[in-house]
Amino acid sequence: MKLKKAKIIIKSIKEVKLEWSKALRGQVKMVQKKDEIIFTSLEAASKVFTKGRMEILQTIMKENPRSIYDLAKILEKDFKNVYTDVKFLSEIGLIELKESKNSKNGLKPVARFSGIELDWAA
Repeated sequence: MKLKKAKIIIKSIKEVKLEWSKALRGQVKMVQKKDEIIFTSLEAASKVFTKGRMEILQTIMKENPRSIYDLAKILEKDFKNVYTDVKFLSEIGLIELKESKNSKNGLKPVARFSGIELDWAA
């Protein structure tokens, strides 16, 4: 299965409130698609997509590490910091953490998308 690109959308708080209001009244079925992450400002998005987290995402996509520990070794970074960022990226839906076949390896970070697309015109 070919991975889609994650779509990062910047919308005003007013737009987001209007969409949720319509959803709550039953006028629309879904406000946010599975491959979308919505922010209310470019500043908020920049706090999530730091240089370090982008490096982690790229490494997961290119290197396919066996575990978070393996990822930290590839990046030559502290395991705790990498683990914290990986958990965060998992929570916002950019990666999945899968149980490794080998119990010694722990969780395997897997990219959910092939890249990221920014929609600033929304």
